[in-house]
Amino acid sequence: MKALTVAAYNSVQEKKFLEQDPTENALIQRWQRGEADAFDELYTRHAPAIYRLGWAMLQQSQSAEDVVQETFLRAHKARQRFDPSRASFGTWLYQIALNYCRSHLRRKHLLTIPWLRQTEETPDLPDFRPGPESSALRGEYRHILWEAVQNLSAPLREVITLHYYMELPAVEIAVMLNCPEGTIYSRLHNARRRLAETLADKGLTTPEMLEAQNAH
Repeated sequence: MKALTVAAYNSVQEKKFLEQDPTENALIQRWQRGEADAFDELYTRHAPAIYRLGWAMLQQSQSAEDVVQETFLRAHKARQRFDPSRASFGTWLYQIALNYCRSHLRRKHLLTIPWLRQTEETPDLPDFRPGPESSALRGEYRHILWEAVQNLSAPLREVITLHYYMELPAVEIAVMLNCPEGTIYSRLHNARRRLAETLADKGLTTPEMLEAQNAH
């Protein structure tokens, strides 16, 4: 099978984003009418993704759980204001969660993306290269990549997290951040260029950088 180009991949992701799930739309309408079981189903569907975003931004299990609870609490209070013509329900939840994470980071003065850092909470990952040397080397690459991302400006760090860690298409990130899609592509381009320059100065090649990036 022929590999998808970047443009083709983005097109597929954007199509998925723009498609509405009729089953979910019915759940949302029931939830807006106050049916508790509909809210429970929406929570079950979306809570794992919100937790993943919370952990990516804050890197603490308890903080990620707080993101989930606060996101759904705020969503429930604002449920009558949700407009499916402006964004999908998942994107709307991401917006709420990201705003909560931003506030948390401002309070804690932790404007970093810590998911690239090795910590006790980081799950064990399979190492497809044999030998302890490869494992140690990958850990070093992760540390270098984390430091490089940490030094990016806040807007660039956000798009890197949303696009590469959360695997969201640019069109969805644009809705979340309330900016033109072209701005997202520009930020991604600038972030990749700055990361490449920083890592090249440290002697890290592109294949090694990609391996470290995919080892989260």
